[in-house]
Amino acid sequence: MRIEVFSSADHLESIRPPWSELALAVPTATPFQTWEWHSTWWKYYGKTKSPYILAAYEGNDLVALYPLAERKGLWRILRSGGAGPSDYLQPLIRPGYETQVEEAIQSHLENETKAALVDLHQLRDDLSDLELENEKTIEQGTCLVLDLPPDYEHYLATLSKSLRYDVRKLDKSLFKEGKAVIQQVTEDEIGQGLDILFEQHKLRWRKRGLPGAFLGKAQSFHHEWGRHAIQNGWLWLSILRYENQPIGAIYAMTMGDTVFYYQAGFDPAHSSISPGTLLVAGTIRRSIEEGKAHFDFLRGDEPYKRRWKPQREHKNLRKIVAVKGLTGTMGARWNVKGSQIESKIRARLEGKGLI
Repeated sequence: MRIEVFSSADHLESIRPPWSELALAVPTATPFQTWEWHSTWWKYYGKTKSPYILAAYEGNDLVALYPLAERKGLWRILRSGGAGPSDYLQPLIRPGYETQVEEAIQSHLENETKAALVDLHQLRDDLSDLELENEKTIEQGTCLVLDLPPDYEHYLATLSKSLRYDVRKLDKSLFKEGKAVIQQVTEDEIGQGLDILFEQHKLRWRKRGLPGAFLGKAQSFHHEWGRHAIQNGWLWLSILRYENQPIGAIYAMTMGDTVFYYQAGFDPAHSSISPGTLLVAGTIRRSIEEGKAHFDFLRGDEPYKRRWKPQREHKNLRKIVAVKGLTGTMGARWNVKGSQIESKIRARLEGKGLI
């Protein structure tokens, strides 16, 4: 097995067809590992960085891709491409090659890169065994996964009485009489739909004195990604309207047999209707009706997610290692400290159900 490095914007475009084929061949692939997600990330978040995409070949066959980004400064650093808005960033590996590929990646990062520091983000502990010598491992988040039953009524029976009461509103007069409706956003409506999501998300967070997740370039990033995603059938964006006015939105994605719950927002002024609950319930019901097997709540162990009875959880890990010299050691210490502070803040917010 050999590793090749793609290190220019031209390489990013040329590798698109094999990258897309590989994503389709990997059953556990997620939207965060697609060419479309990463190319959009490079446009909005990669201007101070250079691509460093590891491609693993067995003979002439591409068997894995691991997008990294290189940045020069006080220390030369290799960090996971997509870091920030992405929930899963483990290497994309064709089934059957996992051990060989991760051993080859480990060898390359420890022996062949010129970086002083390697900083790998969002590695799923159940899908990646990648290890580096003297690494510092930090937990970045807990992801809860609901394995879906074959029918929606069977699933509802597993929920608490109080949650079932709220969820049943989807089949009551509020919706039957058309006073409320959940709209599935189409390709022609994607721009307006995302703007509604951003506004509803902001309303939810503003009530708690916080700015929310879609700040600055994030909105432009998601607008562009959203166009790619909906064209590929990966985006499920739904708007809850009450008396013709939007009062909530949910941003989910799907790939293979899994639906990924990415973000949501709702107007606290309409909390008596339980807009957040109805949107999650509607998306889970759609998932079951379309034959999906898993509903992944992604990062964040918030109490409200536990109410939906997820059966499994896994951890996302960050791995930081000084590869070379004093600058690498300094950089590792700096990044470890920053990550620990970030983890503490996230834990406090999750405990209050804020994210």
